[in-house]
Amino acid sequence: MITGSLVALGPFGPELISGEYLGWLNDKSLMRYSRQRFVDHTRESSLDYLRSFEGSPNKFWAIYRRADRLHIGTMTAYVDRAAGSADIGILVGHAEARGRGFGREAWGLAMDYLFRVEGVEKVTGGTSALNAAMVRVFHHWQMRLEEVEKDAEMIDGRPADALRFGMRQ
Repeated sequence: MITGSLVALGPFGPELISGEYLGWLNDKSLMRYSRQRFVDHTRESSLDYLRSFEGSPNKFWAIYRRADRLHIGTMTAYVDRAAGSADIGILVGHAEARGRGFGREAWGLAMDYLFRVEGVEKVTGGTSALNAAMVRVFHHWQMRLEEVEKDAEMIDGRPADALRFGMRQ
């Protein structure tokens, strides 16, 4: 377990693929900034995704609210050992947990783990320019805007830039 003051990160297991979790993944509004909005998620597709992490250096974590161990979201880290880098993704799915700093802390815990334990030299993440909450997380952790792909996505019927942030240890 990777523990902070608000959240803890632990391995994501098949027992967490619940109706509520699938509801997060299939909620078009919640997923509006994610490529996952184009996928119909089922228990089987989620199990297949979970299995894709087996035997790889990549990480799939559950985010728990520390106060009561409520499962509130997920994080992934795709680790490229040859490049010395990791790309992080996050989903704070539980409605009670959104906008309360849980995602920000989870992001910092994951970055710290990847730098300290995995020994990566660089951590990256991306989002739509319309995703103000995620952009705030990147700025909070002093990640640097490294790339802007103009009009890379159509979100809510309008073109949106894709942003890539990075940080070196």
